[in-house]
Amino acid sequence: MIGIIAAMEEEASILREAIENQNTNQICGIRFYEGRIGSQEVVLCMSGVGKVNSAMATTILIEYYSCAFILNTGIAGGITGVETKDIVIARELSYSDVDTTQFGYAYGQVPGMPKTFMPNLEGIIKVKQILKRIGLNYKEARVYSADSFVSSLEQLSKVDIAMPCIAEMEGASVAQVCVRAGVDFIVLRFVSDIVGKPNQIADYTAFESEMAKRSSTICLEIIKNLE
Repeated sequence: MIGIIAAMEEEASILREAIENQNTNQICGIRFYEGRIGSQEVVLCMSGVGKVNSAMATTILIEYYSCAFILNTGIAGGITGVETKDIVIARELSYSDVDTTQFGYAYGQVPGMPKTFMPNLEGIIKVKQILKRIGLNYKEARVYSADSFVSSLEQLSKVDIAMPCIAEMEGASVAQVCVRAGVDFIVLRFVSDIVGKPNQIADYTAFESEMAKRSSTICLEIIKNLE
């Protein structure tokens, strides 16, 4: 069973329409759509925006639906090494708003958790192969998650942005739940805007719906091609 998490309706509508033999269920205020896409058994949900919502949705997918693989799709703001409309595969994920450094932890590290959360390498390779097969270019980057829309590089002053990286609000919390539960996961993001640019909000407004639909379409192709 593959669990699919999108934060918003725009990121999930195309996927929801593609699910055959669909059953719906509502748990903790989140609606889940269970069925098949091609030969794959899937459960799709729209978690809502933010770390608590996405962590709750991930937990339900793993515990209630026994999902063995989680695919999180959505949009993000570009920071370094990416451009608007890029497809990004998360190679590692961490928080940009967690600070327990007073107790000897790295900035962004949750006590008792790794400094960064790493997706399964085999899953990344598989997704790369599928994207190449369907003729789509992609980039790999670190994902920084926070419960804030990042509109200024000052908000990222305590994290390393020299490497290719993006900012969003759900990926690291999905990853944290999966790592704790021992479940494989992949986080895909589609760049809707570039953090700190004068036209960032205008770009986000212009591209949010387009990139959300694109993320849903590409995620659908990936699921159809998974073995």
